[in-house]
Amino acid sequence: MKIYGKILETFHRERIIKVYTRKKIFYLYMSRKFFKDFGPYFYTKPYVFVNIKDKKKRYGDYFAHEIISFDKVVESRRRERKVYYDIDTIRKGVRRVISNDKYKLFLDLEFSLPSYYQTKRHVPEIVQYGMVLEDPEGNIIFEDGSLVMPLKRYSLNLRTYKFLNKTKEDFKNACSYIEFYQLLESIIDKYDVKIIAWGRNDILTMEKSFELNRLKPLDIRNRYINLMQVVKNYYNFKADLGLFNTYEEMSGIPTESQSHDALEDALLAREIYRMFKDIVESEVQI
Repeated sequence: MKIYGKILETFHRERIIKVYTRKKIFYLYMSRKFFKDFGPYFYTKPYVFVNIKDKKKRYGDYFAHEIISFDKVVESRRRERKVYYDIDTIRKGVRRVISNDKYKLFLDLEFSLPSYYQTKRHVPEIVQYGMVLEDPEGNIIFEDGSLVMPLKRYSLNLRTYKFLNKTKEDFKNACSYIEFYQLLESIIDKYDVKIIAWGRNDILTMEKSFELNRLKPLDIRNRYINLMQVVKNYYNFKADLGLFNTYEEMSGIPTESQSHDALEDALLAREIYRMFKDIVESEVQI
């Protein structure tokens, strides 16, 4: 159910707002994540456009509808209207990102884990990569994957082997970090790619890896697209999304158990991107 109204009062401890619509008063409850994200706007008592659950539940001393999502938060003034949040504006931005005609590199990295006995702070290292290069027409022109030998040998411990389902013998054919670095560098230089990955961990660990291996940082920050966050923003989802669960939800096809293979995950991210792009473009045409 959608409602639109002005916030009259905020009950911070209960995470509830009192909203006046043209017909009645509503008490609306929200999750901690929503209250953290939208709570700072409530001090000015703006108008909110929200989707709520039909049935009320008791939250402390109040019977309230739970907010499913926010569509818009607007403060109306005499001379201007201040928009704090607008899902339509966000979706327009997502369409621009998803519809670009550049070369795209779908990238997935697997990282080392701390050993079961490690007590000092663990610095994750890249131990496997998978990459799929796509031209502006959507054709795969290059794909590759490999294990990567980390700088610190203790990064290859029993926990990391178990996570990857690999053994010490498998890493005898691993490429060096500099080989991975040079491959990524050459693709960036030649194709000026957008780098698309699932989540933030890949870019954070890559940036740390440049420093760890004492190499010049590659230009990845301004070309990096967090596909998970793009999907979350478009649908106004609260929680992080799993790669495999998102693929199953979009495709309707069940996947096998996750194997932590970087190339497989890069290909899966590409499929999600393509399906999501089709969804976004079809909704524009409606």
